[in-house]
Amino acid sequence: MLGLAYVLGLGRAVGHTLAIVAILAYALAVGWQPSVVRAAVAGCLASLAWLLSRPSDRWHTMAMGAVVLLAWTPRSLLEPGFQLSFAAVGAIFLTMPRLRRLHEGYPIPAAVVEVVGISAACGIVTAPILWLQFGIIPLWTVPANALAEPAMPILLGCGLAAAILAPVIPSAALALSWVAGAAAAWIAFSARLIASLPYAQSSSRALVLALAAAVGAVVALRLVPPYRRRAVVVTAVALVPLVSLGWWALHPAPTWSPPSGLRVSFLDVGQGDGILLETPEGAMLVDAGPPEAHVDRQLRGMGLRSLAAIVISHAHRDHVGGVPAVLRSLTVGAVIDPMQPGQGFDEQSLRSTARRLGVPLAPARVGRRYALGRLHLRVLWPDHAGSPDENPHLHGAVVLASYGSIDLLLTGDSESEVARALPLRSVEVLKVAHHGSSDPGLAEELRVLRPRVAVISVGAHNDYGHPRADTLEALRARPGLAVYRTDESGRIVLESDGRSLTIRPDHPVR
Repeated sequence: MLGLAYVLGLGRAVGHTLAIVAILAYALAVGWQPSVVRAAVAGCLASLAWLLSRPSDRWHTMAMGAVVLLAWTPRSLLEPGFQLSFAAVGAIFLTMPRLRRLHEGYPIPAAVVEVVGISAACGIVTAPILWLQFGIIPLWTVPANALAEPAMPILLGCGLAAAILAPVIPSAALALSWVAGAAAAWIAFSARLIASLPYAQSSSRALVLALAAAVGAVVALRLVPPYRRRAVVVTAVALVPLVSLGWWALHPAPTWSPPSGLRVSFLDVGQGDGILLETPEGAMLVDAGPPEAHVDRQLRGMGLRSLAAIVISHAHRDHVGGVPAVLRSLTVGAVIDPMQPGQGFDEQSLRSTARRLGVPLAPARVGRRYALGRLHLRVLWPDHAGSPDENPHLHGAVVLASYGSIDLLLTGDSESEVARALPLRSVEVLKVAHHGSSDPGLAEELRVLRPRVAVISVGAHNDYGHPRADTLEALRARPGLAVYRTDESGRIVLESDGRSLTIRPDHPVR
């Protein structure tokens, strides 16, 4: 707008007024997001400062952005977008002036210093937020940003130019949109490329503590008189191995306690599925929840270091998202997957991680059987992978797990629309499909299955309203059926000797 006003000879005051209007219009078009509001307030205040001949202060503009956002939606304070945006900008404000001063006199391009400095500062400051909100810390943020940075001005410039030209010269706007799309594709490619590298991300608490300790140590060292800093550093370095040894001695790694028969743990993964099947011979996992459920940590906390196999019901994030972390943390014999086509990042990450680690991928298909001691798994569905435009639930893996006379039907998200075509018989335990979503055919399915226990794997206060009232009513209407929910009970553990079935803590099922 300033450039347009200059070209048209309208004067800078008109240009700044138009800039404010354009910024507000852009914010309305993009949406009320924390980073957009922060940037819009900053831009408007910068132009207002020029119009009123007042000095502008970046900390003041950032604070005003926070005030506007929180005044309108106070809940933003707890949202990842707000926390990440303001923490990152604060880190840039703190570190970049110092980096620029340090850079003076060195033959390093200023652009390189900015990319590396901003990426490193933002990565360190936002790491605790990412870990608290999502349970994961990206480690290769600097090369990811360095790869993506050249495409950003192309994307923004061509996108803006296309929006301006669309009403006047549609063909030119289409060409610019294509260029902007290519730049966006490069940014997405950069993210996926770096994310596929070894140790691209970590969910380790120790890493978070190490980063916090490093930042705290730098701050504390600044408070120490210069003539004492060397002695402090030497002492701290000498204490590190002693502290590590003490921590290791006081916190031995947990060891796995195999069951005497069958132990089935419906893990608490929030809104998702994660089912661990254990026998004296080993363990198998059916689904691994979303990444933030940290199923890998849960398994290692139970002392497990290996799995005979992981069975994937279908390619949605709440079932497959945690699998790559499990593959990296434990030794896995095989991954049994419906191999659905055209799926998103989480499924692609699973497959690339499995290939990199040499874990075999086997298609889950009707009639396939797997055994672990006395535990037998039979795949009842799917008969094929389906097509990219079909609902993955229609071709998800439905598994019957049998141990002696005890049968468990593990349905994933495949509801009665799928189940009615399967050769079903009575089972002792039913994993209710799709987290208790509405299922008109559930009552008939229960009549055929006659389960004694139904388990709903569901997240508390989820956005979908699961489990639905009609599903709960259908379950309650079934005589003698005990219903358990992970949002109410947390982890649900069933144990069996092949004849009887108990639910911990020692609640017999009648």
